[in-house]
Amino acid sequence: MARLDKYRLAMQAIYEGATAQCLVEAFDARESDFANFIVDHGLGPVWHSRTGREEFKDARRAAEALFLAQHNALGDIGAALNEAGVEYALIKGGANRYLLYENPALRACYDLDILVRPVDRVRAVRALVGVGFSAQPEQGSISREIVLSRDRVDVDLHWSILREGRLRHDSAEELLERRRKVNGVSMLHPDDALFVLLVHPAFGKHLSGWDMGLHRVADIIYWFRSQQVDWPSVHRRLCVNGVKTAAWATLRWVQILNEHPNELEPLLADTCPGTLRRRWIEHWLQQDLSARLANKHLLRLLGFTTWLHDSPRDAVRALAGRVRAWRRRGADVDVFRALSGE
Repeated sequence: MARLDKYRLAMQAIYEGATAQCLVEAFDARESDFANFIVDHGLGPVWHSRTGREEFKDARRAAEALFLAQHNALGDIGAALNEAGVEYALIKGGANRYLLYENPALRACYDLDILVRPVDRVRAVRALVGVGFSAQPEQGSISREIVLSRDRVDVDLHWSILREGRLRHDSAEELLERRRKVNGVSMLHPDDALFVLLVHPAFGKHLSGWDMGLHRVADIIYWFRSQQVDWPSVHRRLCVNGVKTAAWATLRWVQILNEHPNELEPLLADTCPGTLRRRWIEHWLQQDLSARLANKHLLRLLGFTTWLHDSPRDAVRALAGRVRAWRRRGADVDVFRALSGE
């Protein structure tokens, strides 16, 4: 079975039009490792909800237990950050599941992503350490985020959405200015959340099947069907930050795997890059090269990520940002190691 066909079949469980009987019949007709494929790509809980199949029971139980732990931890996280005077927003999957799923525990989410202002990052870490989290600074990502853990809950504390230099304008300040509260949880404005949904998977996950997962593809499909979005505003921000091509690549990947591909055509037309760039990215996606080159990080950067910037100048800026972050990585790590008492 071709890889893209496996992706498409796994995605069938998110569509209301696919009956439980149809899903079971399609599942039974596939090879024995298909259940593992579905679970590994983040849709195991959804498949169990739709089919009740035993193969997905453990994935659903694990997702529900982790959701409960994360949901309870959010109270401590919010209280600690508020007491420290740190403005924050829950972002990405941890926020999307509250908005997009009737049962948020069905949306696989392995950590909580929290956005704070760059100037507040040390204060935020100190606040979370104060409620039992331990900081785990890593040199490869310390320029934009740090992982904190308590029991089974991991928090990715971000002060930038992407690696330094990817965007023309650092947007954390602006994103937090427009944040909102949904059922007591601080989240991004819908337009800002969509911006992140379209840009982060392209640069952060290379639109690789396993890295991005299919649950993030489902988020984007659900988003356009359920959330009020000012698309012209989102489009302007993509253009201003030089990442319109990245959004096109994400939308095209979603379209390739979507049961209703035509619904994304207007957005693809608005973000479409030039012919050469479009053809190369299209080839990369259709051949699923990000997944096939999963262990060749440099090749993925050169062959794919560089093409996602809107201009050569944007790509050069991203490279310069990577170099700056690499040069100061030791000093950045030392700040947080001292804070966590290591």
